[in-house]
Amino acid sequence: MQQLFIELYKYKPAWLELSAAERRRFAMALPTALGSLQERGLEILGYGPNDPATDHRADFDFFSVYRLPDAELLRELQAGIAESGWYDYFEQVNAGGPALTPAAALLQNVMLAPASGAGPAVSPTSPYQKKSVTVLGSRMSYVDEGAGDRTIVFVHGDVMSSFLWRNVMPYVEGFGRVIAVDLIGAGDSEKLPDATAGSYGFATHAKHFSALMDQLAVGDDVVLVGHDWGSNVAFDWAMQHEDRVAGIAFAEALLPPFEWSDWPERMRGQFEFLRSPAGEQAVLEDNFFVNAAQHSMVRMLAPAELDTIVRPYRSPGESRRPTIDWVGGRRRDAIAQYRNLSRSEFPGFHWTPEDNPHAFGEHLAAWLHELEDRRTRASAKDADAPAAGSSTS
Repeated sequence: MQQLFIELYKYKPAWLELSAAERRRFAMALPTALGSLQERGLEILGYGPNDPATDHRADFDFFSVYRLPDAELLRELQAGIAESGWYDYFEQVNAGGPALTPAAALLQNVMLAPASGAGPAVSPTSPYQKKSVTVLGSRMSYVDEGAGDRTIVFVHGDVMSSFLWRNVMPYVEGFGRVIAVDLIGAGDSEKLPDATAGSYGFATHAKHFSALMDQLAVGDDVVLVGHDWGSNVAFDWAMQHEDRVAGIAFAEALLPPFEWSDWPERMRGQFEFLRSPAGEQAVLEDNFFVNAAQHSMVRMLAPAELDTIVRPYRSPGESRRPTIDWVGGRRRDAIAQYRNLSRSEFPGFHWTPEDNPHAFGEHLAAWLHELEDRRTRASAKDADAPAAGSSTS
């Protein structure tokens, strides 16, 4: 997970006592020391003087700001600063920790959350190689790892792709075959030819997903894992193949039909705008929905993460059509009435597999263990049942 590190410092008497040549030698050694860390992802956002006119100014005369890809490199930077002798010459205070979006940080303040450390590392890149097949005349891409009687299928929602699951999937390896799809028009799957308004509606996604599942021969013991609209795609496939589905895990699902009264007041205006001609133009020309997504996450995305998410929608116009045809949804209190529902909660906003992938993976793995236990108990019960035509006394 990306880290930020801020130094506030001012001269100690020991620095003032050095000669100009000694100060120069010490200062000129620092770029070399930072160079090796920069090769590993350290980004220097800037150094500067603390303007005396700064409102509520801290009593330090200079500052520096760094961005780092993970907590391990942050610790190395801090250790290097101490080993350099910097603190012999400068009085300094530091601030550092996970790089959160403004919305996430401010919400923590509202909730009186205590300061916390970085937590487990979050990979900004995917370790998985994609494959592709032609489905209904268009190429669809997917990740396909492992083997087993059970197949676990991950289905992303709007804006995202199979990339969404890269930090979650390792938690379910060992439970069976693991597949993560790029829905049509998303990720590395092809865009539909001659797309217009409505081309990427739910029926299109459901049809292509079902055809892909057939081609991948997912078997008769399927667990579906969905996020956002991907949950609805999973629900639809499960209703068409009830005898082949062992369970469905879902997050941030949207329950149709849609009424504007179902939306929380703070969100309704944005989605009503997206359903207007001006909103459609904002999506197709300005990439509104993709840009909004990155600001509604807990983590500040690393450049590599953001590039992967934005890449399928970089070109203005109809290539961004998949992000607007989905939009809509209903409150979770209706979903809470589903039968046989197990509920897990952990911190995060809408994009939970990005915000908190390790918690998502841990809860998912625990639920899969429960499914395994149920299957084992059911098999044992069947084995103990008398054979047809026999009798017991």
